[in-house]
Amino acid sequence: MTNEKTVTTRNNSIDCWKLIAAIGVIFVHVPLDGPLGNILTSIGICGVAFFYIISGYACYGDKEEVCPKIRKRLLRNGIITLITVAIYMLFCILQKKQNHEYNWWIRQFRQPQTWLRMLFPGDFEMMYGSHLWFMIALLWSYVIFYFIARFNLKKAACIACPVFLIIRFIVDSYVNSFNADWHMSGNLIVGALPVMLLGYLIADKKERLMQLTDFAVIISTVLLAAAMFVTVNFRIGKIDISQIFKTFCAASLFLLCLKRPSPHFVTIPAKLGREDSLYIYLFHFLMIVILAENLKPLQLFGHRFVCPLQVAVIAASLLLARIISILKTLLFYRKES
Repeated sequence: MTNEKTVTTRNNSIDCWKLIAAIGVIFVHVPLDGPLGNILTSIGICGVAFFYIISGYACYGDKEEVCPKIRKRLLRNGIITLITVAIYMLFCILQKKQNHEYNWWIRQFRQPQTWLRMLFPGDFEMMYGSHLWFMIALLWSYVIFYFIARFNLKKAACIACPVFLIIRFIVDSYVNSFNADWHMSGNLIVGALPVMLLGYLIADKKERLMQLTDFAVIISTVLLAAAMFVTVNFRIGKIDISQIFKTFCAASLFLLCLKRPSPHFVTIPAKLGREDSLYIYLFHFLMIVILAENLKPLQLFGHRFVCPLQVAVIAASLLLARIISILKTLLFYRKES
């Protein structure tokens, strides 16, 4: 969920969809009931794939250009991840002490397997950070793509893409169909690397793909989205095949953004997507925990009104992300001055 310059510079389409994708992820963790809930959840999962495609696309290029860029992304996202984990850790320490659960909770961190699971697959559930697997998988992926660039393994990466996609579809279908441990799909091998390789492949075949007409790409995106919405609500027996359509819908949408990069009517959403989407993703789960425990009914015009948790989390996440972006801007402005 990074701001890759080669992809997002003046590309309002990509930035706008990054905002939509980040908000969609909230519905993965606070789902609505029924078919609509399934559709909104699928948009969030599709959004995660969209972010990885952007990152994979940005890792393509000549060694001299790409290696320094990947090192920079790896360092920056590593620092962001450490700070985020520290914030979640501090929150849990305060909460567990208040609830008299601290001694039991802290014992987990004396076990080596707890720390190993943080590194792979990226398990931070003990501190409300289940979604942080995304960042750990992204960091590992950057390491892999650094070596791809360093040793000029472009051809091997493109050949490996369909193999890893097949693994992704099989494992994710199994997890969703039989309620298996979600960590089997939420990790580097299944959740991140296949989709980043897909973004890398799009960059490799960009010249040919850009020859497709806008109409063809729009129709492709709409049909894949329709298939995604249908398959999340209607399974073939017990088997969930929706991941196929989620992944390729994200890829088709990304290609459409490349072809139509700068619609001026989405300037504000694009700005929010470019600057805030990462922070919305990182801290929305913290908002879920806080608001789920403290959201109270409101009295409006003499009537009792209960704000839906999803709406409250979206609003709080947007506000917090905007504050973080403003503070970040002020900090860097002061340093430059």
